[in-house]
Amino acid sequence: MLALIVGANRGIGLGLVRELLGRGWDIIATARRPDQATALHDLAASHPGRLAIEALEIDDPAQVDAFPARLGGRSLDVAMINAGVAGPEHRSALEATREEIGALMVTNAIAPIRLARRLRSHITEGTGILAFTSSVMGSIADNTAGGHELYRASKAALNSLTRSLAASLGERRITVLTIHPGWVRTDMGGANAPVSVEDSARGIADVLEHERGKGGHRFLDYKGQEVAW
Repeated sequence: MLALIVGANRGIGLGLVRELLGRGWDIIATARRPDQATALHDLAASHPGRLAIEALEIDDPAQVDAFPARLGGRSLDVAMINAGVAGPEHRSALEATREEIGALMVTNAIAPIRLARRLRSHITEGTGILAFTSSVMGSIADNTAGGHELYRASKAALNSLTRSLAASLGERRITVLTIHPGWVRTDMGGANAPVSVEDSARGIADVLEHERGKGGHRFLDYKGQEVAW
């Protein structure tokens, strides 16, 4: 089994690399600056021949467009596109500048979909999965508290674009998953988040293995439960 994990140098992406390696998967892991991805290199050294590290700046369209050629004809059982930033500290549409909105939307919504569209022909037919790290904060139905409105909007945009991607696949038999990883103790989630990276990664790996071959598009959390759109 071969998985591509995008954004794997830290946090949830790195945790998922560790988890899948432990389950016997082979991994292609991307990082913006592979020379600084010490933890990935340590994992590669301890799992010889099973972890390849590739450079990818997901916000750079030229790098995204060129990336699939570097797969060397390999077919992916899973492509997990893990990309996200919190956005400006004020988190407010009232205060946001054009530049802040653009940067947030590119990283959280546009770039992941652009990469997914480049990768879709490389996903294993029938059992392959194209997955995105989203958030329950992108759910319109579940937004009863407000706040974090720019981040919410960016993840809602990702969910909408992912839905459009799934609808455009035609007869291609692959599964598309939008995954809420939980509120996780990462640099972005903060020290008070209730879910550890290890628990989130374990749950996501369970979801990926459980959903293989099912087809369609679902919005699930790391426990495999449906999330309202």
